Amino acid sequence: MTRLPASRYHGRTLDRIRLPLNPQLIALFAAALAVSAYTPPPVLETKLNLQPATTCRSCHLDITTQWAASAHAHADRRENQLFGRMYFFSLRETRGATMVKCGPCHETVPFLTNDFTRLRDVSSEGVTCVSCHTISEKGPADAIPPVTLDPAYYFGSIRQPVTVRDHQSAYSPLITKSDFCGVCHQYSNQNGVLISNTFGEWKRSKYAKLGVTCQSCHMPGAPGRNSPDGLVRPRVANHSFSISADNPKLKDAAKLTLQFGKRDADSLRVFAVVANVGAGHAIPTGNDQHLLLIRIRVTDSEGKIMWENDPFQDWEASIFGLVLANDLGVWPAETWMATKTLADRRIQAGSSARVRYDVPIHDAKGALSIEAQLLHRRARPETIQIYSLDESVYGVERTMAEATLKVP
Repeated sequence: MTRLPASRYHGRTLDRIRLPLNPQLIALFAAALAVSAYTPPPVLETKLNLQPATTCRSCHLDITTQWAASAHAHADRRENQLFGRMYFFSLRETRGATMVKCGPCHETVPFLTNDFTRLRDVSSEGVTCVSCHTISEKGPADAIPPVTLDPAYYFGSIRQPVTVRDHQSAYSPLITKSDFCGVCHQYSNQNGVLISNTFGEWKRSKYAKLGVTCQSCHMPGAPGRNSPDGLVRPRVANHSFSISADNPKLKDAAKLTLQFGKRDADSLRVFAVVANVGAGHAIPTGNDQHLLLIRIRVTDSEGKIMWENDPFQDWEASIFGLVLANDLGVWPAETWMATKTLADRRIQAGSSARVRYDVPIHDAKGALSIEAQLLHRRARPETIQIYSLDESVYGVERTMAEATLKVP
């Protein structure tokens, strides 16, 4: 075991602005621009007319409603409090280096249209419809993200899409593969430290060999229509990208068991085994904020608490996740300051971890009851405190598995 030492403007508001046309004023303005060699900002020059999700909603109501509840729809700095506040600090501390490392996947459209002031509604929609459905194929490996875009078409998984008047449609085999998700769900920080490797974890798992893709579990879908005018199809992908236990594909993905060890008059040895039995990637996966932890409590026959752990005081036994350090060896380091991985305690697909607890029981009366929970949380406690995050959102510990053991 490793030892640890701005404001937003609505398009219709802008449309109301009308200036009186004065030929002399226009000529003077043009001359001034010519003399100053002024070039309009790219956002005023772009020919892209990417549409917001509200436009898609008129025909794809169910799909858009599912997407609106997803983490993708809330990925940008305004909707994702954790990302937004850490992103702001990282931009200052790295002199903008994290802008091109983090922004293109969290705030997709501004990096396509240069609309960084968010004049268009679609620019504030995080990972929105057009950012995925204009991807035609993979692009250069050093691009961020490494994809090729063709905004003339909306690409999907239908081999022979029905012709509609609203947009051009085309088939893309990439959108049905895990490689499509991997363009964002595998990344390193600006120091070259691998932060998220969800795609790589899947590639090394049995699921990749069996052809079980990311979409198989996170977009299971059901029979239906993509739009009211579309054909009935055997599977219409669910766009909520569910990661909760409500998704039957992900239910019971982790298993927790307790094992009884030796006991003497003053102590009891207990083993907790965490098994990744259903996830197609490591648990936890994603960035270094995501943690899996064990909370365990021992009570005697009278209900008296004999012992309980504090996971955050016992990282080597009770915490599973990625531990980063900076160049001074300080841990846990911020994502953008990390220069090395101190420990990777994520449990890979199909693997398990066994940890030991030595419980003092010298005052115990009668039989002992041991209760344990395997919990997932989105952020470390110190992160919530430092960035003043909403504890009710980012401090929630979601139960993934439970176990009990009686010791006579």
